[in-house]
Amino acid sequence: MMFKKLRILGLGFTDEEYELYGLGGLSDPARATQYLSNRWNDLYFRPKINRCQQRHVLEDKWVTHLYFLSLSLPVPKTYGMFHEKHGVTAGGRPLRTADDLRDAFIRNCDFPTRLVFKPRGGRQGQNIIVCEVGRGDGESVHVLFSGKKFSLQEFTGLLPRDAFLDYGGGYDGWLVQEYIDQHPFMKEIGPYTVNTFRVITFIDQSGHCKVQMAALRLGRQGSSADNWDKGGLSVAVDLKRGRLGKGVSKPSYGGRWTAFHPDTQVHLEGREVPGWNSIVEVCERAAKSISGVRSVGWDIAYTPEGPVIIEGNAVWSLPLTQVHTNGYLTDDVRADLANFGLVFPTALPGLLPAATCWLSRQWRRSRGPRLLKELRSKK
Repeated sequence: MMFKKLRILGLGFTDEEYELYGLGGLSDPARATQYLSNRWNDLYFRPKINRCQQRHVLEDKWVTHLYFLSLSLPVPKTYGMFHEKHGVTAGGRPLRTADDLRDAFIRNCDFPTRLVFKPRGGRQGQNIIVCEVGRGDGESVHVLFSGKKFSLQEFTGLLPRDAFLDYGGGYDGWLVQEYIDQHPFMKEIGPYTVNTFRVITFIDQSGHCKVQMAALRLGRQGSSADNWDKGGLSVAVDLKRGRLGKGVSKPSYGGRWTAFHPDTQVHLEGREVPGWNSIVEVCERAAKSISGVRSVGWDIAYTPEGPVIIEGNAVWSLPLTQVHTNGYLTDDVRADLANFGLVFPTALPGLLPAATCWLSRQWRRSRGPRLLKELRSKK
C-alpha cells in the first residue's frame, strides 16, 4: 500500500491532492494518471498552453473590463478605477480623490447603492471590500462599512495600501463596481455572497473553443466572497444541462462532501441552473476574444438579466473543478495537448523516480532552500 501511494505521489501530487481526489481508493492505481497535479500544472501545462503575453490583459481587471465592455460582453457596472495618482473613470474623468468619487456617485448612482471595491490586480478574493454609499444633505455622500458610517474621505483612508502585491505588484488601484444583484435561483441557494460559476474553456489548435469543466462556487455565511480558498463550497455542474451535483469544501476547511448548502440547508444536488446555455455562450464568446490565452477559468455571476463576467483567470485553480471529474486528462484533452507538444504519462512511475520526486518535494518544503540561498548570498 505504501509503495502504491508513493508511485501515485510520483506524479507530482501532494498528500492533500491525494486525499481530495480519493486516489488511494482507486481500484486501478494507474487511473491516477488521468488527474493532473498542481505541480505538473505549474511546471508544464501553464507555461506551454498559456505562454502568450495576452494573459496580462486578464491580470489587469481594469483593462479586462474596458476590453470586454467594448465588445458588448456583459460586465458589472463600473464607476472607474480609483487611485490617488492615475485613477480614472471609463469616460476619462479623474477618479483620484474622495471628491472625484463623490462626483462620480452623484452622476451615476441611485442612492443608496451597494458597491464593491476590489484590487485592480487582486487574486483569490483577497481585499474585496463591500460597502454601501448613501446621500446626505446637499452634495455630501457617506459610506456604510463594517457597521459604521464614514465620510468618503475617511473611507478612502481605510483602503489597504498593501492590496496590490499580486502579479509582481504591477497593478495599482481599486475597481469601483456596483454590487451584483443575483438571480433568485442564486439567492435561494447562497444568499451570503455573489456566487459565481467557474467555467474552464480551451482554445484548441484549430481555434475551436471547448468548454472542459465547470463548478459553482458558493460563499459561506460571514464571508465577503465565494472563493474556495476562503472556506466556500465547490459544487459540481454538469456541462450539458447545468445540473448541480454535490459540493465539497477545500481540504484545509475540512474537505467534506455535501448535497446541501451547510448554512442555508438548501438542497443542491439535482437542481438545474436556469439559463445555463447562456452562461456557456458568454464564456465561449469571451474565450474567443482573447484566444491567445488558450486555457481560461471564467468567473460568471448570474443575474435576473443573465450572466455577467466577473473575471477571467489564466492561472485558475485546478482542484476546484477537477475534483468533480474522473480527472482532467481525458483522451480528448490529451489529444489536444499533444498538438502543442505536451504529453503526460499514462502509467505510474517506477519506485526510484517516484521516490526522487517525493524527496524533492520534501526538500522544497523544508528550510533547506532558504538556508542554501542565505549561504550563497554571504559568499
